[in-house]
Amino acid sequence: MSRQAVSYWLLPGPEAQVRLNQLSLLACEGMSHGGGFCMLPLHLTLYSHALDADHPKSEGMAIDRLQQLADGHQPVLLSPKAIEAIETFTQSLVLRFNSEALRELQPWFQQLCLSSPNALGYKLDPHVSLLYSEAPLAFRREAAKRLALPTDPLLFECVSAVTHPLTINSPVDIAACITLQECSLLPS
Repeated sequence: MSRQAVSYWLLPGPEAQVRLNQLSLLACEGMSHGGGFCMLPLHLTLYSHALDADHPKSEGMAIDRLQQLADGHQPVLLSPKAIEAIETFTQSLVLRFNSEALRELQPWFQQLCLSSPNALGYKLDPHVSLLYSEAPLAFRREAAKRLALPTDPLLFECVSAVTHPLTINSPVDIAACITLQECSLLPS
């Protein structure tokens, strides 16, 4: 079995989910003639670290970390900044958030970083992947240009812990993602 990692995701609330789903569906339509694509539940990755296969309680500890994160934070509004396509498979076509989102989420990242073993050098980069594709970069960039940037902030109301291959480079890796737990963020 390949080495595994666990990632902590920030998930959109119902209203934001609808808006992001619409954007993602439009992105998929734009990609339908340019090669294959795949998707995961729409999310923003807060942090990722290697999963210790030799430690039988490793997944349970990740769930504990997730619960502590949920207990310490409230739902958060994030403002979109741009829609981009870059070379990296995991950022094939993304919705990026503004610099305020980075400041807002930095304490979440720090909490996970300080409580997690096996650091991978993950850097917080607030974005939601609308799809994953092996299509040529130029084609994905054209698809990004055709998408309208959401003008209103998006509300994120849940967090989840997900296991996956240590590196994600293909649709097979995407298909191997498994949600361990999801927790709601409660308003104060």
